[in-house]
Amino acid sequence: MGSGIRAEVSLPTAAASPFDGVVDGTTPVTGVTRCTPADDRERVVVEFIADADLSVAEGVEVVFDYGGRAAYRFEAAVDPDSPFAVLDRHETPVSEAVVRDGRLRVTFHASDLPTLRSVLEAFREACPEMEVKRLLQSSTTPTESDLVTVDRSELTERQREVLEAAYEAGYFDHPKGANAGEVAASLGIGRSTFTEHVAAAQRKLFRSLLD
Repeated sequence: MGSGIRAEVSLPTAAASPFDGVVDGTTPVTGVTRCTPADDRERVVVEFIADADLSVAEGVEVVFDYGGRAAYRFEAAVDPDSPFAVLDRHETPVSEAVVRDGRLRVTFHASDLPTLRSVLEAFREACPEMEVKRLLQSSTTPTESDLVTVDRSELTERQREVLEAAYEAGYFDHPKGANAGEVAASLGIGRSTFTEHVAAAQRKLFRSLLD
């Protein structure tokens, strides 16, 4: 088995993407495909599957009716900051793309870590709100290594502050470098407040790691 990496990222639909202004993201969109016409490399044709009664912008046409679902098509200018354009430049094809809860989720396979880093840096530069949802690395053994990236934006600013203070003080070391009361005092909060913040933050982090 190779050393490729499967990555899933999430960006707002209002970010640089073909779906900006096309769908509002409240209704799930699946089966996204795209192609660039041979006679106009500055344009891209996008198709997707969604509910047949989906509210779409002018210029989006229904190309096939499945009954409750429909295939839609629209044409847009190629945006160099679009995640699709970024992946094209890195010769990394999209394996899946969906729109859900107001965000565009793109899944792709990077051949190696340098390529992955370069892609993610380009995504982040074009859209600071980009979130890495999951990384899964191939292994040379039958067992896969699940490299889940923790999204720190799920933590509140206070939770991050408390965790950082606890970590720096050695609260998570064994044996402990500081107890809960000592870390709480350094933050100017009560012991119970400190433990509540730590517990809430740990739940969020463990959810990301174990889902």
